[in-house]
Amino acid sequence: MIEDLWWRWVDRLEAQGWGARAMVRPPAGQDVIAAAGEVVGGFPDELAALYRLADGQVGSRHVDGLRTNLFPGHEFLPLAGARRAWQGWADIRATYTADDVDDVDDVDEMITVRGHDPVHRVYTRAPWWPLAEDGGGNHLMVDLDPPPGGTVGQVLVAGPDEDERRVLAPGIGAYLQALLAAELDDPDPAALADGVAWWDAPTLR
Repeated sequence: MIEDLWWRWVDRLEAQGWGARAMVRPPAGQDVIAAAGEVVGGFPDELAALYRLADGQVGSRHVDGLRTNLFPGHEFLPLAGARRAWQGWADIRATYTADDVDDVDDVDEMITVRGHDPVHRVYTRAPWWPLAEDGGGNHLMVDLDPPPGGTVGQVLVAGPDEDERRVLAPGIGAYLQALLAAELDDPDPAALADGVAWWDAPTLR
């Protein structure tokens, strides 16, 4: 299912002129996927299946020709990049020691939850895996330990510019289905001429 949805999504971007196929990295090996997933207790099947199809996307600076993103406003992180991003979040959590409970409360106090979305109202959690990054430290996360009512593997948003926690989809497959159903603008000819054409789907990030 993930394989079909993923390549349909890449093909849709490609057909609309975004040059997506050139951005897709080769698949990750099973041992690499397993090693990366250890920090969050293992990846759900759909996330592991996605990495078996593509180990993220090629970084924009390494592409000759048109450069674009594979998720709304975000680049799909390779496992190595996602692991570094996860460690960055771990470093933030490490600054909250037992003596700094007030600091933790102050940070989490800023966080809201959209409606009744089943997501923890906190700034950061260890079981959130960074799937994609917007270049400013904000991430599409895969939630490996949601609260009651949530789904393991649900896609959510977190980051320094994202005070509202919201669930975008109950899993990778559902997220790809939502992307396939979304309306996308055609590339701007001027952006294409510059070689960098990022697209967005604001309701899906």
